[in-house]
Amino acid sequence: MPHELIIFDLDGTLADTVPGIAHAAATVLEELGLPAPDPAAVRAGIGGGARNLMTSLLGAAHASRLDEALAKFSAYYNAHAELHTELYPGVQEFLGTLHPGVRLAVATAKTRPGTMRIFEHAGIAGCFDAIVTMTEMRAPKPDPGCVRDILELLEVPAGKALYVGDTMTDVLTAENAGVDYAIVSYGYGAEQVRRLRPEARFIDDFGQLIAHSPQHESANGDGS
Repeated sequence: MPHELIIFDLDGTLADTVPGIAHAAATVLEELGLPAPDPAAVRAGIGGGARNLMTSLLGAAHASRLDEALAKFSAYYNAHAELHTELYPGVQEFLGTLHPGVRLAVATAKTRPGTMRIFEHAGIAGCFDAIVTMTEMRAPKPDPGCVRDILELLEVPAGKALYVGDTMTDVLTAENAGVDYAIVSYGYGAEQVRRLRPEARFIDDFGQLIAHSPQHESANGDGS
């Protein structure tokens, strides 16, 4: 049988959030009298939470303004996270079709207010049985706590869960939690994963998720 639970990353996996994050960062840096960020730098900084992102965007020259910039960024983004943010093609249809046949969850480095604004705007907030955000995490990914909390909450063994992400942080999170994983080929960090984990499973769309489950492969004679 397929995995009983699929846990998704958000940025670069469920939605293209770079334009929205870049918009928020540019708005804040302009307010502080600083240059707008390069979207490529924003993309590279996604995945470790707002503090890591703003630290990288400010650089050493403006490091003294980190707390001010972080507070402004968090306030703005939490109130406008849905702006310039779109689900990837097929995500909404897949989630609506699969649920509740397979339990679904999210583990994201976003705060809960920002996460829920995106999900509610996209109409998918009700698709998930559990959502763990940076607001609830005891430690950021790749610490496996967020995944283990979801497994415990939903009473699903690690061997029956699949983690879907797009970066090496996601790979390490899954490995640390002892769960299977798949990487979306369109994600922000997919190329790095290809270099460092060439054996990783890559999917081009969510329709391939069930085909990548160990149980499905065994049933079709592909897992021997």
